[in-house]
Formats: sequence, C-alpha cells, structure tokens
Amino acid sequence: MAKRPDLLIIGGGLVGCAAAYELAQAGLAVTVVERGTPGCEASSAGAGMLSPQSVTSAPNPMLSLGLASQALYADLAAGLRERTGVDVEHQTGGSLHCFVDEGEAAVGRAAFSWQQEAGLKADLLSREEALALEPGLSPEILGALYLPGDQWVNNPRLVTALAHAAALEQVDFVRAEVSALLRRGDRVLGVSANGSEISAGGVLLAAGAWSGHLAAAVGLTLPVQPVRGQILCLEAIPRRLHHLLHVKDHYLVPRASGEILVGSSLEWVGFVKQVTAAQIHAFLHSAIRLVPSLARLPLKASWAGLRPWAPDERPVMGPWPGIERLYVATAHFRNGILLAPITARLVKELIVDGKPSFDLTPFLPNRFLK
Repeated sequence: MAKRPDLLIIGGGLVGCAAAYELAQAGLAVTVVERGTPGCEASSAGAGMLSPQSVTSAPNPMLSLGLASQALYADLAAGLRERTGVDVEHQTGGSLHCFVDEGEAAVGRAAFSWQQEAGLKADLLSREEALALEPGLSPEILGALYLPGDQWVNNPRLVTALAHAAALEQVDFVRAEVSALLRRGDRVLGVSANGSEISAGGVLLAAGAWSGHLAAAVGLTLPVQPVRGQILCLEAIPRRLHHLLHVKDHYLVPRASGEILVGSSLEWVGFVKQVTAAQIHAFLHSAIRLVPSLARLPLKASWAGLRPWAPDERPVMGPWPGIERLYVATAHFRNGILLAPITARLVKELIVDGKPSFDLTPFLPNRFLK
C-alpha cells in the first residue's frame, strides 16, 4: 500500500464495498482487506430483493431503515452505470404475495391492514386481479397482497459495480485473510493479515458471518453466526415473470436476463455451504405450484451462501464502545443487499461528520455487552 489508510475495512462484500465507495468520495484514504474475490460470499449468493415491507410485520426501526435505503437505490444504480458502465438491473415492478390457502389469505389481510394504517402502499388483489398482473400464476390461487414499492437488483452485478467504483476512487483492495485486530489499550491500530501487520487510522469490521470470530479473537462480544441460504436458478428465455412472487416461505425473482431465482432457506448449520436435494425439491414444489409452466424450464444452477445473523435479527452498526476508531457494520442477515446503501451512508456520516442522520440506537454493538 502506498500509504497508511485513514480507514481499513475488513470484508469486501456489498456492505464493505459500498462503505469504501462512500468514504473515498468523502476524501478518506481507504483500504479494503478481503480474503477472496469481493462479493464472493453472501453478497453474490442472495436474490437481490429490495423489499422492506415484505420482511417485517409491523412499523419498527428495521422498516424505517429499509425504506430509507430503498429510496437511495435509483440514484445509486444510475450513478454506478455512469461511473462504471455496469447496469445493476434495478427493477421496480413490485411484489405479489400469493395466497394458496385460507391461512395465507388471513396473513395477507393482516399485513395489508397494518401497512395501510402506516401509510404504506399496498393492495389486496382478487384472483382475477393477480392473474391480470401475472398471467402465468396458477388459477388456483385465492388472491394476493400487492406491494407496488418493492424492487430488486442483480446483486452480483451490484457488488462488481461498487468494487469497481471504489477502485476508481483510489480505494486499495488487498487480498489477504485477516486473523486478528491489532489494538493497544482502548485504541485500534490496524489488523494482522497473512502474517503481516497493516496499520490504519481506524478499522471497520464488515466481515459478514466471520465478524464474530474476529471480534472474539480480541475478547470482544459480537454474537454473529452464519445462517445458510440455498437458491435455485431456472432458465426462462424469453422472460416469463415481471414481479417478485412470494408463496409461503419461498420467493421467485425474475432477472432481466430471463433467469428466475427461487429461494431461500434458513439453516443453522455453521460454516457449511452445501446445496441439498431436499431443499431443491422444496423450491421446485413451491415454484411449480405457483407458476405451473415453470415445470418445463431447465435448471441452470444452484448455490448456497452464509448470511450473518445476530440473535435479535437486527444489523450491528456503529462505534465499538470503549475502543477508539473501531466501527462495526455487520449482521445484516437477509437484508444486506437492501441495507447496503444506507449502511454505507451512515458509516460515512459517523466517521466523517461525527453524527449519523439516522438514530442508530437499536443497532449499536453495545446492546450485546453485559
């Protein structure tokens, strides 16, 4: 590295790359240390949904944070396309939560009720109205909850664009595995990586599912664990679907290329990334039940990723209490793609301005300290 960075970011996933881009634009010298290819873990393994209304059951800080982040995506996508030439395929078609039985219909009506009361856009659709939006849906569905504000992106393209944009802002990317944080008393000094020490003015821990291990190595309590999620990809050319589709615990995400992603699972199996026959069977059963014509499509690929999970299922963001210039941005669980832009913005505001524009109290790392 040419010089000691103002900030060293552990982790080159979507959150790490987005933060690096924001901080470099603000004038900081930034280095990202990533053991593999940027975005090679959870960032590229997800489906790219930007659906804050779909992942909560009541107004709460997570909903507010998600809506704030979703609102940043149109400008982010346009800016990345102009800066890097990469189209992240930002799509705004909305989502349909389809009812295949009376239990699902009751859940949908309850969701519609609280979202209407909260002033959010939502509609209850009859079977005929849902089929008018997506003619491929099974005529056996009872109806759907339509959330017109839901969006999605091609997340592998997104992390590629952010890494490229960060590099254009003179962010250094170092391929190495961080083994420990370096600290002296109440001050972080840098990291140890591949047997060498890298000093920095500050450190941002954004290592996803591995963040807890790195924190524990220096005696810090950060209960972040991996949760495996599997995804199946179908090849659908020409394109067949134009909305995000949800059915019970599964979803279908249509990409501009014609691919349809079917996911996802939640599996507490440690750091084991495997695709299992049982889960693929469950995905196919749900997808074909909802859209019968998918039975004729070829299977293109399947994969698994490890999401970083905290016990209260909220991200961990903010300064580490009692240690100067150590910051955390991890445990985004199923919402890393959705929350990456707002996380990067808040990290920049915290480090550069000293005061974030969003109340971080529900997300601070001190909530786990005894």
